[in-house]
Amino acid sequence: NIILFMKYHHGNLKEELVSSACKICEENGHDKMSLRSIAKEANVSQTAPYRHFNTKEDLLAAVSRRGFEDLKEVLNQAANQSKKMNTKERFLEMGIAYLNFGLERKHTYDLMHSAIPDKVQFPDLLEAASGAFNELINILLELYPGISDDDLSRQCIRHWAGLHGLVGLIVETDIDESADTNASNAMSVVTKDLRSFVAM
Repeated sequence: NIILFMKYHHGNLKEELVSSACKICEENGHDKMSLRSIAKEANVSQTAPYRHFNTKEDLLAAVSRRGFEDLKEVLNQAANQSKKMNTKERFLEMGIAYLNFGLERKHTYDLMHSAIPDKVQFPDLLEAASGAFNELINILLELYPGISDDDLSRQCIRHWAGLHGLVGLIVETDIDESADTNASNAMSVVTKDLRSFVAM
């Protein structure tokens, strides 16, 4: 097939395969992904993915990397959507954007924060993850001028843990908000107005 050959020859096939893998991951979860399934989604031969990915872990690393790159872009756009916003307002918008990303792309988000693949074994993935985290560092440096390195680290983990934990509670915890329990009532209050919760 001349078209497929041209895609491969010009180096486009790998990114097309990653895009297909991202779609499958978001629709079905990363445990349902396979090199064969992305070949079918990308409409290429069953052997085509093996030119770029030796193992499924290589594929998962590529999808996770794309996720962190997208997250960085989402955070950056949220922080710079209006020149009229002050630093605190930009920080709030970033928090809302992070939550929305985690809730709207929950399967990709789950892969990004899983132990598989091991980020240390994939430098490009580690760099992408660090890039997204640096968006948090940069806004906190603006929010707290002169903050010490130790306090900056504490603030980063405090805010990251809070948002990450809330994504997990909403996505993974089976709390029936219609039930008359303390937990369901509390969750109902938070999910109805995430902005107010993040701003606290």
